[in-house]
Amino acid sequence: MKGVGRLWRSLVSVLCFVAFAVGGTLMSAVLMPLLMSLPGPVLKCRSRARSVIGFCFRLLVRALAGSGCMRLETHEPGRLARARGTLVVANHPTYCDVVVLISLMPQANCVVKAALWRNPFYWGIVRAAGYISNASPEGVIEACAEALRQGETLLLFPEGTRTTPGQVLRFQRGAAHVALRSGATVMPVLIGCDPPALTKDSPWWLAPENPFTIRVDVGEELPMAQADPASAATPAIRARHLTNALQDHFSRELRRHGYA
Repeated sequence: MKGVGRLWRSLVSVLCFVAFAVGGTLMSAVLMPLLMSLPGPVLKCRSRARSVIGFCFRLLVRALAGSGCMRLETHEPGRLARARGTLVVANHPTYCDVVVLISLMPQANCVVKAALWRNPFYWGIVRAAGYISNASPEGVIEACAEALRQGETLLLFPEGTRTTPGQVLRFQRGAAHVALRSGATVMPVLIGCDPPALTKDSPWWLAPENPFTIRVDVGEELPMAQADPASAATPAIRARHLTNALQDHFSRELRRHGYA
């Protein structure tokens, strides 16, 4: 029976990925251009697009949960809903992290790979939503900082890619540079997945032997004065210190919650 259950969950996972690709194509080609053609300023059009994306991501989460593939546990998700002008930083253990977090805060901005702006499935979605391309390292930092200064909530994964289970966290400095340049508060979000699923080293089409649980623990905002231990140093040194402080915070809290 366990083998049958795994086969079922693998089938559901494949169908969800297919639906994600087909739905993305239809949204890029039809729905997003229609939304952008409706009257209203650019920010209103972006808000509409992000609302649709959040709705679709919630449907995907419910499909995975309703089919028995996944269970979602959240702690203090209201903090994400209330966040304004906040830099949300999260660890990145699974392929589902972006879907889960955007479903909880649909109006958030985020950084996407430059390749997605040319991807036949998703180009229209990322453009309509006004997401930030990572094509230029310096440009993406300023774009992120400006989004935060405009009051948007911004989602970043400091690791830059999914983490291999069991490996030590290695944060890049981009998130720290964004926080320092914008002066925004930082909201840490811990994500755990048990058993590991949809990881960097596992086949996307193969479900684990047992249903997996994704746990999302939203922490309290960290003021920059508390998170930045080198406020009098140069920007590069401050970014290094802040990156180390955030990395230590996540490593400690992930162990404390049993996520690592």
